[in-house]
Order: sequence, then C-alpha cells, then structure tokens
Amino acid sequence: MKFSILPITFFFLLLFGVSAQAQRVSVSANVDSSNMVIGDKFQLHLTTSLPQNAALESIDLTALKEVENLDVEAETNWDTTQVGQDIVLKKDLTLQVWDSGYYWIPEIPFVLKQNGASNIYKTNRIPINVASVILQDSIQLADIKDIIREQANWEDYLFLIVAFLMICFAVLAYYLWQRRQAQKAAPPILEIKLPAHEIALTALNTLKGEKLWQQGAIKKYQSRLTYTIREYLENRYEIPALESTTDEILRSLKKVDFDSSWKDKLQNILQVADLVKFAKAKPPADFHDRVWQEAEDFVIATKVKPVIIEAEKETV
Repeated sequence: MKFSILPITFFFLLLFGVSAQAQRVSVSANVDSSNMVIGDKFQLHLTTSLPQNAALESIDLTALKEVENLDVEAETNWDTTQVGQDIVLKKDLTLQVWDSGYYWIPEIPFVLKQNGASNIYKTNRIPINVASVILQDSIQLADIKDIIREQANWEDYLFLIVAFLMICFAVLAYYLWQRRQAQKAAPPILEIKLPAHEIALTALNTLKGEKLWQQGAIKKYQSRLTYTIREYLENRYEIPALESTTDEILRSLKKVDFDSSWKDKLQNILQVADLVKFAKAKPPADFHDRVWQEAEDFVIATKVKPVIIEAEKETV
C-alpha cells in the first residue's frame, strides 16, 4: 500500500507548533521580602508571559482576599511589554498584614485564552513570616552614682507631720459634712432595670428599622446584631459573652440552664457574623433577614418566664 508521508509530516509539525506555543505560556508571583513585622506594607508582583496569539481574560484574587489578617491596600493596572515574540503582563499589589505568624500567599488563578480555548494557570504559593514589633533602645544609660546623705533628725520631718495632720483634719471635716448632707437629702430614686429579653427585642427592632444592610453597611449590621445577642446572653445567663469568642460562649452555656436545641442556630449566627466582620465575607441577601428573625425567635424562646403562684383556695 502506498501513501504519502507529506500530510503526516505536516500534521506532526502543526501539533508540535501548537504544543510549543502552549508551553510558552507562564505565570508567576513573587514578593519584595518574605520576612516583615506587623503593619509593614509589601509588594506582590504578578507576571504572565504569553505568545501573541494568546490573551489574558481575567485573574481571580478571591483566595488572596480571604487570607485572615491580610489586606489588599492597592493594585496597579497591567503593564504590557514585548519581549522577543512574547507579550509580558505585570501587575503589582500592595499588601499589609495585621498579626504576627506564618502565612501563605495562595495560588492566583489566571484565565488565558489561546487558539479559541480558555485555560487556567496558577501562580506559585509564597510563604511569608510576620514578626511582632521589637523596640530596641539606642541610648546607653550610665549607672547612677549614690549621693552622700547626712544624718536625718526629727526636725527634717516637721513639715511633713504638720501637713499630714492638716490633711487628716480636712478629710474628717469633709466626711462629717457629707454625712450630714446625706441625712438631709431625699431618698434616692431606684433604677428599674428592664428584663434582658425586653432590652434585646428593643435593640433588634431598632436595628431592623435602620435598614443598614439594605444600604450596604453589612459589617455594621452584623456587628450590631451579634452585639445584641451577646448582650442578651450576658444579661440572661450571667456569662461574659461580650468579651468571649463564639466557642467560649458555647462552652459557658453548657454550665447554665440553656436549651441546647438552639445551639446550632446560635453558633451559625455568631460564626457567620465573625466571617463578615473579620474576613470580609459576603453572605446572600436573604441571610440578613433570616438571621434577624432567628435572633428574635431565640430571644423570645429563651426569655425568663414569669412564675405564677396560685393562692390556695380556703375551704369553708
């Protein structure tokens, strides 16, 4: 059987050319320094090199913005240069870390289109070490030499003795005057403290009327909502909820008379609010009204119920 090798040779050359062009695509990431202290700003440099028949569709910075205690302060536009027959794109991001520890700059996905197909390329992960601020004194102080002291006598302390007696007399006179005035004053007005559930329900209704999340103030809305719940838990169950983490609150509730059926919903409300406040999470729109309703239901269901004592009927 006879056949021409020319079409086959052309096919392999075409395949090799497409593969070579695909191999010319590269993405990379690097930082100015991997060691810094809290609050330092540093640059993350993103670079992609691609042939002229390819184009950058987009990059996804979601994973970077979700790193805890890491903020993206600014970013530049793409800088385009030509190196030989390839196009090189560069972008710089200004980052800042707000807590010490060991972090990873995550992989950044690049979506590149070549030969009619879209492919995803990811940059390398980068470790960074953030240390606490260390203050060092640059001034060396000389030792203090002792002074030559003369022998003291009682006359040296005469002024202090007289001053002390005068202060004692003044304090005693003020105390007697205050006591006499207190006896003349009217009895103090007793402050009536509202029940914990009334305080919470009033705060929830006020929050709902302000329509904060509808105006884009999601973080403020979630902060107010969780503060109301924490304040209610502290007033209702006498636990330090305002100063505790979500896990510490749940552990404290195990020691009091708390309906455990609300544990999962309460944990979900507090944890999602923490993500909104500290990790800049964006829950769906229907979440805000639903979590408000769950907070109101929780307060109503767990409020202190009045004890009704029925008087025994007298028998004739």
